[in-house]
Amino acid sequence: MTSRSETRRELEASLRSFLPEQLQVGNSITSSKPVVAAVGVGGVMTGYVWGRIRGRRARKSKEKA
Repeated sequence: MTSRSETRRELEASLRSFLPEQLQVGNSITSSKPVVAAVGVGGVMTGYVWGRIRGRRARKSKEKA
């Protein structure tokens, strides 16, 4: 196995500095607020409805042409 280059070691060290020391996925999920979750779901639903409306408009304009 080849040794890593100095550039790669520096890159890995800088990336590791952004990551938390311990994985805290479970705590972050349980501590999230219901309002934040509702806003996220509302945003997804709004995007879905907006895409459907735009898609129908595009199809209607193609059918007329």
